[in-house]
Amino acid sequence: MTSTEPEGLLEVLIIYERPSAHRVVCHARSVSLERGVFLRDAVLPVVSPPEAVIHPARVVRMHRQPLGEFTELPPVWSAVVELEGPDLSWVQLDAKLRAVPPTAAADTDRPDGRR
Repeated sequence: MTSTEPEGLLEVLIIYERPSAHRVVCHARSVSLERGVFLRDAVLPVVSPPEAVIHPARVVRMHRQPLGEFTELPPVWSAVVELEGPDLSWVQLDAKLRAVPPTAAADTDRPDGRR
């Protein structure tokens, strides 16, 4: 990423379901103290093989009972996070994911979104 904005970080704690190859419902914790995770953020793995071409996912829903739905997952909070994207096979248990504003995700140095 060429953006200097802080990145949000998510840690995947539980995979609830994979209704399709393009959608994952998981429980994740925001582990960055610099920035929360927002609805519509682009999400990519922190670590991926150098030859991998990974397309970003998008945060489409965040919710937690009894609070309901919300647009920001603040640092250290956890919630059910729903992601959508072309191929989400890379979203795995214990994965660390970085979340950036959608406009920053479009400004990448490499096709897999890594720096």
